[in-house]
Amino acid sequence: MVTKMKSKTNKFLHTIEILLAGISFILIILFSCVAIFHKVFTPTPYHVQSLEKGWVTENGRHFSLDGFNATTEEGPVAQRVYCLVTPEDVDTALIFRCRNCFANVYVNGQLVYKDDMELATMYGRSPGTRWHRLSLDSSDKPVELCLEVTASFYDSHGLVDNIYIGSADDVSRMVTTSRVPGFIINTFMQLVGFVLIALYAYLKLRAKRVGKDLLYLGCATFFSSQWSGMETLLWQFFFGYSEMFHLIGYFSLAVTPLSFGLLASYRLKGKMQVISRLYTILCGINAIAISVLNVTGILEFHYSLIFTHILLFLLIPVVVKLVLSYAEDLSDSGKGTPVILILSGILAICLATAVIQYRKGSYASFSLYARIAILSFLSCLIIYQLNQIANTLTKSMRADMLHDLALTDHLTEMFNRTAYNEHRPEYEHLIDSFSPLGVIQFDVNNLKKVNDTLGHEKGDQLICSVAEGLKKAFPEGARTYRMGGDEFLTVIFSYDPDSTYKAGIEALNAYCDEKNKDPDLGFYIQVAHGYTLIKGNKSLSEAIEEADALMYENKKFLKMSRS
Repeated sequence: MVTKMKSKTNKFLHTIEILLAGISFILIILFSCVAIFHKVFTPTPYHVQSLEKGWVTENGRHFSLDGFNATTEEGPVAQRVYCLVTPEDVDTALIFRCRNCFANVYVNGQLVYKDDMELATMYGRSPGTRWHRLSLDSSDKPVELCLEVTASFYDSHGLVDNIYIGSADDVSRMVTTSRVPGFIINTFMQLVGFVLIALYAYLKLRAKRVGKDLLYLGCATFFSSQWSGMETLLWQFFFGYSEMFHLIGYFSLAVTPLSFGLLASYRLKGKMQVISRLYTILCGINAIAISVLNVTGILEFHYSLIFTHILLFLLIPVVVKLVLSYAEDLSDSGKGTPVILILSGILAICLATAVIQYRKGSYASFSLYARIAILSFLSCLIIYQLNQIANTLTKSMRADMLHDLALTDHLTEMFNRTAYNEHRPEYEHLIDSFSPLGVIQFDVNNLKKVNDTLGHEKGDQLICSVAEGLKKAFPEGARTYRMGGDEFLTVIFSYDPDSTYKAGIEALNAYCDEKNKDPDLGFYIQVAHGYTLIKGNKSLSEAIEEADALMYENKKFLKMSRS
C-alpha cells in the first residue's frame, strides 16, 4: 500500500514538473519573440546624418566620393573635397570607410586626423577597406569639413562611403546593424566548415569509411565563408588592422576555387574528372604564384586578381555539374532533388553576377551576391553530406556493437578468448618495452560436480558468481577474460602488478567467503589460481604456461584442504 502511494506521488510530482517546465519554456520564447518584433517594428530613430552627397572640390564643383583617381607620372596625388556640417552634439562622431585609398581630415583648415600611409611590402599599396572614426567638437555654427584623399592605384578609383556624422553610439549602430546578419551567417558557415574538417579527421582516425569529399567540402566552405566574412567589413570595424584582414580575404579568395576544384575532381567521373583535375592544377598554380608575388612585393593582388576572377568564372559549370552529381545520388533515395536543383540555379546566377558586379566596381552588390551563392552551395551539399554522415555513423555504430558483441562472453559479460587475441599485441608490446605485466590463471573448482548433481543452470550460476567476484577484485589496471568453461585469465598491466595481484586475491577470497555464507546458494565457491610476473624475462605464452602450472598446484592444495 505504501509503495503504491509513493508511486502515485512520484507520478503526480513528475507531471507537475513537466507541466511547469513546458509553460516556462513557452512563455520565455514567446515573450522574447514579442520583444524582438516590437523593437524591430518600432525602432528608435538614429540621430545620424549621411554625408554621401553635398561634397565639392576646391573650385566649387560637385564631386562624387567614388571618383578619387587623380594621378601624375609620379603616382596618385591627393584630392581635396569639402562639405559644411554642424556638429551640435557634445559626443558628435564622424565615421567613414575608404576603399583602396587613404584619407586625412581637416576641420576649418586644421588637420585633425592623419591616415597611416606606410604599409609593409606584403600588404601592397592598399589597406583594402579601412574604417576611420574621429570625434568632433560641438559647434552651433557650420564648420568646413575637408577630406584629403589619395588613391592607392593608378588604374582604380578610390572610394569613400558609409560616411555618417552624429551621435557616436548611433553612428556605430548605423554602420553595424545592416552588416551583422551577413557577419553572423559567414561566421556560422566558417564554423560549419571547421566542423566538417574536424568530423572527417575524427572518422578517419576511427578507421571509418569516409570519403574525402567531406574534407574538401569543409575546406571550400571554410575559405569561401572566410573571404565573404572579410567582405562584411565588421572585422575591420571592430578590430582595425584593415590591411591584415584585406590580405587574409585575398588569400581566402585565391584558394576558394582550388577547394572547389578538389571537391569536383574527387566527386566527378569520366571527362569531367579530367577537366576538374586540370582546373585544380591551374587553381593551385594561381594561388601559389599570386600569393608569393604579393608577399614579396613583385606584383600585388590588385593586378593579379584578374586570374582568380577568370578561374571563378570557369568554376561555374564545374560547380553546377558537381551539385547535379549530388542531386543524382539523392534521386536514388528520392530525397532533396528538387531543392538541390533550385539551389544550384541560384548558385550559378549569383556567382556570375557577383563577379560581374565586382569588375564593374559595385562592391556592396557583389559581396551580397557572393554570400548568397556560397550559402546556396553550402545548402546543396549539406543536404547530401548530412545524409551521408548519418549513414556512416549508423553503420559505424552497428559495426561497433557487433565488434563489442564478438569480444564479449554472453554468459558473464566479460571479455572472451577472441578479445584476448585482439588485446595480445598490446601486451606483447608492453613486454618488449620491459614494462611489468602480471598474469593470473583461474579455475573454478567443482563445476562438473555442480552440473552433474544440481544441473547446468546452477553451474551457470556458479560461473556468473565467480565472474562477478573477479570484476570486483580487479576493477582497474587489469583485464579479465573467460577463456572457456571454468577457466579465467587476468592480465595485470598496472604500474605495480604484484600489489594489484595481492589486493585482488584478498578481495576475491573475501567475496567467496561472503557468498558461501548464504544457505540458499546451493553450492560452494572455490577458485584456484596461479600467478606469475613478467619483466622482459619471458614471453606471454611462457608466463601463461607457468601460471597454469601454479594454478594446478593450488587446485590440488585446495581440494586437500577442503577434504
